[in-house]
Amino acid sequence: MKGGHHRPLSADLTHILKEEMADAPLTLNNLMERTEGRGVYLVMILLCLPFIQPIPLPGVSTVLGLVIVLMGIARARDSSPRLPKFIGDRAFPPNFGTKVLGGSIKFLQFLERWVKPRGDAWISWRGVRIFNCVLIIFMSGLLALPIPLPGTNQLPAISIMLIALSMMEEDGVLVFYAYGVSILTTLAFAVLLTLIAVLGVGGVKAMVQKFFSGGP
Repeated sequence: MKGGHHRPLSADLTHILKEEMADAPLTLNNLMERTEGRGVYLVMILLCLPFIQPIPLPGVSTVLGLVIVLMGIARARDSSPRLPKFIGDRAFPPNFGTKVLGGSIKFLQFLERWVKPRGDAWISWRGVRIFNCVLIIFMSGLLALPIPLPGTNQLPAISIMLIALSMMEEDGVLVFYAYGVSILTTLAFAVLLTLIAVLGVGGVKAMVQKFFSGGP
């Protein structure tokens, strides 16, 4: 389906928030079903939204990172993105739509000013789809790492969101920005994991605090 023939992601979320959530509890699986096949990317983006802030959420990021890994594997194999029942059929809390989906809509409306189908002839090729899914899986693995340091959730989450958004909207320009952020994320984690191996998490925390406090 070409990007010009479907509603923006924010419109899908608005419909779900205002109309469909009143009929039945919202789960990841029915969210994907209600968004007509684009839902796998929608759910990836939705799961990453809590991590766009620099505050680390190690426990949450591990669980949601592994969920995105499963979705990426399914998408790479071109199989059903339906998640196992213990994850995909668990209903979200009643206030989830208002607090999370509501805030997500405004953020996505901002993104959609620049996201559109362009240079998209190649982005739907099978090899490209598999490569992008493998990249999402790798970034999700980084997101799942339980590192309690600022920014360690943010960079992988932004990478996943950009890749998923470019694939969902068939934006062949945005995807190169996604590749750039993914390279930056990989380099940052390579440096960070090296520092943790040498100094330990406590030592890296102290170094970061010292840097931002401007101390000697």
